[in-house]
Amino acid sequence: MPKVRTVSEHGSFRLVERGGRYAVIEARDGQIYGLHGEAGDRPSAPDRPDAAEAVVAPGDWNAEEEARRRFEELTARGEDLARKIW
Repeated sequence: MPKVRTVSEHGSFRLVERGGRYAVIEARDGQIYGLHGEAGDRPSAPDRPDAAEAVVAPGDWNAEEEARRRFEELTARGEDLARKIW
């Protein structure tokens, strides 16, 4: 199985790549989380280089353009929320 690498990171979000397919994960408090599932019930794993495979479902790996679009949307929403909180 190809190695997962971090392509970009912004705030708590990471764009990761494995074998030419891309996904977005969230990293907080030493854990990484998949983006699917109900609040409090998303898949998680300790933040290690190989852990993305445990939290990203096989069907959630996408083409680079689609994953980058999602990454940019999530990071923009995160910045907007941070401005409101602070």
